[in-house]
Amino acid sequence: MDYFIIILKIIILEYLIIIAHELIHVITALLMKLKPTYIYIIPFVIYFDNSKFNIKFKPLKEDPVTSRTHFKAVTISSKLNYTILLKKLRFYNYIGPLFDFIIFIILLPFGLVNIQYSYLALLALIHLTISSINFFNSDGKFAIGSKEDTRCAFDLVRNFTICGNGVVPEVSKRILTDIHMEISENIEIEEFDVNDLWNFLNNISFFTNSLLSYLNGDIFKIHNKSFEFFNRLIIDFDKIKLYDYRQEEKTSIAILYFLIYKKISDNTFDIVNFNIPKLKFFNPYYKELYNLFFTNSNNLEFLKNNNNLPSYASYCHGYNKLLKNLLTYYVN
Repeated sequence: MDYFIIILKIIILEYLIIIAHELIHVITALLMKLKPTYIYIIPFVIYFDNSKFNIKFKPLKEDPVTSRTHFKAVTISSKLNYTILLKKLRFYNYIGPLFDFIIFIILLPFGLVNIQYSYLALLALIHLTISSINFFNSDGKFAIGSKEDTRCAFDLVRNFTICGNGVVPEVSKRILTDIHMEISENIEIEEFDVNDLWNFLNNISFFTNSLLSYLNGDIFKIHNKSFEFFNRLIIDFDKIKLYDYRQEEKTSIAILYFLIYKKISDNTFDIVNFNIPKLKFFNPYYKELYNLFFTNSNNLEFLKNNNNLPSYASYCHGYNKLLKNLLTYYVN
């Protein structure tokens, strides 16, 4: 029974720390005049829909995060605004890991020197593990990566501008288009190298997100390097799957978007005549999206249903608009 109580205490305290972590992010965002529209703290989603406050139960699925916040679109009117916003967003991303580190250095020694509170040392280690996973998937990736790599910086700003909830002004689209073109110009498209995953992951994120933004009308054009990169992905797909199976679905999704772009751009495009590797989708949404465009399946109702969207997009209008606009292209 004593062990059960200790485990229960650890679970409750860890959950409270996760809530505090996300609240620190929200408070920081509000001080920066960023407006949250969506907060996910496992297993609950708090969001606004048509100005109505909603809360829903949403268990952790394929998305390996315990919490997330989404924001109303921010307007940028110049490259200087882009740079200023980027600095703010780096601080926003640093504040969560800083809070986690402070919690760790407080709880660990306190639990080690006080026998009756020794479970706090275990809690500190558990939280360090959870926060480390989140760090490399979200906060840390953008906090550190956006300073070191322009592709990562572009994705971070994109998340808060053209992927935010709300109307995206033309000036933001123009600035993001110009920066996309500048960054693309300096990218060398190379064969997949499992020893250089940082370069591969930043490329696949940058070019895939840029293509989606272009299809959504949120940037006005995409660089020719984009097509070079997607064609390289198709050539390297079997090699990617062989040397790092974790990238198989991500690569499959990127290729899927490229194929959809080809289909939208040229209605006569036939995938049969295109040397496409066997793509693999763990999420049924992407399987059905592929079937819609390339097998003529009658599955529009499934794809339009918010409950069937990937978890990161279910209640984030800034992200699900990118997917739903693909359905509009298909219907038209």
